[in-house]
Amino acid sequence: MILMMILLALMGNTKEQSKIDFGTEKTNTWAVINDGVMGGRSLGKVNFENNSMHFKGSISLENNGGFSSLKSPFSTFNLSAQKRVEIRYRSSEIPMAITMEVSRAWYETYYRHALPSTEGEWKTLKFSLNDFQGQSVGRKTGTKLAKNELEQIIRLGFINEGKGPGDFDFEVDYLSFE
Repeated sequence: MILMMILLALMGNTKEQSKIDFGTEKTNTWAVINDGVMGGRSLGKVNFENNSMHFKGSISLENNGGFSSLKSPFSTFNLSAQKRVEIRYRSSEIPMAITMEVSRAWYETYYRHALPSTEGEWKTLKFSLNDFQGQSVGRKTGTKLAKNELEQIIRLGFINEGKGPGDFDFEVDYLSFE
């Protein structure tokens, strides 16, 4: 419920900053989507812990697999007044990426930004919304997130960035748009 209130605040947001604090968000509305939708065998699960959202699992390349993702519920996010993203996270093994979707169609371009492995240490990373790169069906499109698309974000998420098999462990404290 609290997450929905934050997501609704982002919908028409013109404030200087919006924050999703997973330490206070104890909700199960984020969905894990694995490559099993295409016959793959990767696994992922999410838990909400004392101060974070914890996403972990394993990536398998068997049966044309290779991804595990975690996605917010569909909504409307107006990020046109924001310029940067700040995320506090820790990860090990396989690097992850943050994603933003502008279409419900799985084959349409979505945008992502790599989050390098932190070797299990908590790190805070800031980057520009202009740095998000277009991706479609696992391939880079050569496009960037355009200013007019910042009003059209319908879903946020996380996905493994690496193309190889192995375990991943990714934990997020907060995600802030400034």
